Amino acid sequence: MSSTSQGSSGGSIGPDPADAVRAALADALGTAEIDIVAGAGGRMPDGREVRLFHGSVPGEPNRTAQVAVDESGAVHPRRRLEAVAGRDLFVSVAAPTAATATARTAEPVTVDPPTNDWRLPECVTERETVTIGIPASRVPPKADVYLLADTTGSMAGIIGAVQAGIGTIVNDPAFAGFDVAWGAGNYKDFPLDLNPYAFQHQLAPTLGVADVSAAVTTWVASDGRDIPEGQLFALETLATDPAIGWRADSRRIVVWFGDAPGHDPVCAALTGSTDVTEATATAALVAAGITLVAVSTDTGTAGALDGDPTAGAIDYGACVVGGNAGQATRLTAATPGGTHTVGIDEGQIVTTLVDLIRAAVQSIGEVHLQPSGPIAQFVTSIAPPSYGPLAGDTSHNLPFEVIWTGVRDCEDEDQVFTGNLDVVADGVVVATKPVTVTVPACRWHHSVEMVCGVEDRRHGDDDHGDKEECETVVDGRYATAVTIYNPTTCAVTIVKYFAPLILHGDPVGREPRTVRARPFAKIVLEPGEATLDDCCSLEEAVGPTGGPLVLGVLDVVADHPLEVTVTHTAAGAGRSATSIDSRTIVPRRA
Repeated sequence: MSSTSQGSSGGSIGPDPADAVRAALADALGTAEIDIVAGAGGRMPDGREVRLFHGSVPGEPNRTAQVAVDESGAVHPRRRLEAVAGRDLFVSVAAPTAATATARTAEPVTVDPPTNDWRLPECVTERETVTIGIPASRVPPKADVYLLADTTGSMAGIIGAVQAGIGTIVNDPAFAGFDVAWGAGNYKDFPLDLNPYAFQHQLAPTLGVADVSAAVTTWVASDGRDIPEGQLFALETLATDPAIGWRADSRRIVVWFGDAPGHDPVCAALTGSTDVTEATATAALVAAGITLVAVSTDTGTAGALDGDPTAGAIDYGACVVGGNAGQATRLTAATPGGTHTVGIDEGQIVTTLVDLIRAAVQSIGEVHLQPSGPIAQFVTSIAPPSYGPLAGDTSHNLPFEVIWTGVRDCEDEDQVFTGNLDVVADGVVVATKPVTVTVPACRWHHSVEMVCGVEDRRHGDDDHGDKEECETVVDGRYATAVTIYNPTTCAVTIVKYFAPLILHGDPVGREPRTVRARPFAKIVLEPGEATLDDCCSLEEAVGPTGGPLVLGVLDVVADHPLEVTVTHTAAGAGRSATSIDSRTIVPRRA
């Protein structure tokens, strides 16, 4: 194992955190063989100093993790501290480039409330409104833009215009500060004995503009034969083939332009695998999180990309001729932030592509909340499921209603679960809300009925003469005593709850009405100690009990089982026929 240190910002970090840092990084990386480098320092809003540590696996420089340490020596995930602080805490000391300067001065996406610490016993539900604040032009940090062109013969003028204007397209100043990578490919059609290829993938998303410019300059408008083309095959391949090379955590945008609809289906006899249809291509695009931006040029058939795919379909002898007009409109509508622009000619194509790509990169197609880690099991609903598309030049406040539910049984000790409620914009996590859920340890419940006071039968009149009213207990005087003894060797904390069902003669809890038990006293019972609750004790919860009848449920809740006995005494009217009844309560663990 090796470790180095450099670049520390100094300061007063307290106890040596080396062992805790090494353990946390080893856990994150799945190996104890790591290099550790001390990074930049920062301060929390309350003034605490924090320092960042980087860990990497020797020989695998891209396998890395980070943790932060506060001045007490406690180790924290970096994202958790920054979520609490509401800002980046660890700023590189390297000279900023124009792009990084823009990124650093941009306001962050905010989450309100920024953290949660729930206590969720089983079946308990909590509701909250989580509001996401998205400042203007704060979009996912990475965007992959893939240029997909119809290069069949009718597209000659459009292809020439795009080749002449590719520099204008990819060097748009609006992309300054954005991490934009460019990819390129083009499609013609099946069958391959009449066309050189159905889809040609030329360039995986690549930073810089020279490679994409070179790829576009190789396009040649030729072939195609019949009217419909092979774009459904091209689109599905872009969504499913790992060789396309989409970058991780990147927004995926396909900018597609052409002048004819696509064959539907492209059957297995041509693809060599399975049928490709509008439905399968749509499902693949959605699953891959691709935003589809389509441009119909006016150089081909009526309707262009939205035209009738059965008209002039003569080359697919082995396939059924099918499909319906409106393909591009339906495909783009199914993807987050997708658009379809129609009627574009050679003179408009470059300006149109610049405007559409700028809008797609700067906008957000879809924003949702996504629980991650062990806390996900407690999230039972999030409404609405998502927002979007959202304009990039306007700030947005997006409220989500989140319902949290206790779904785990209690155990002997508290169970603590940590995780995040992530803000995901077009597949990229742009903000995080750290969440802790505690399932409290089981408690012992000793539930007894309390009957106190006097019951007198009352009579009322109705149309049929005297009628005796309903009575809960017969006439008499009632008292209840509850003895509580701690037979253990531990001090036991007790919380007493009472739910009055008859209160001073009024049946406040008679079905269908219900009453919630509420706490009224808390005590600690030392080993070998005993105490007593009776009708006088209840006055703390419900007021004087020496008058009309009080009846309810007393719940003695403790962190250990106790010896609890209830004794009921009753005297009939005129204090005759006194009776006494006593029993031991069997505690219930919950």
